[in-house]
Amino acid sequence: NNERKIVMEYEEENGKRMIYRTYDDTEVSEIVVNIQCPYCGHEWQEDKTECGKTYDLVCGEWSLTGEGCGKEFKMHFDAS
Repeated sequence: NNERKIVMEYEEENGKRMIYRTYDDTEVSEIVVNIQCPYCGHEWQEDKTECGKTYDLVCGEWSLTGEGCGKEFKMHFDAS
């Protein structure tokens, strides 16, 4: 059985527990790609990472702060 058991060690100070984690406790749960708009330079991350696929993107489409120029462009993703 290769399952790792997580040992919940903690310190307690003033009634509040604090745990410590390292890279050994880390696993990748989502892969994102860094995007920079070719028109205005606005940067963000997308989870569109299917190898060999071309995506239609809109700068600032998901921005909660109103950033981005709103222009459409294409992004081709290749993992090589």
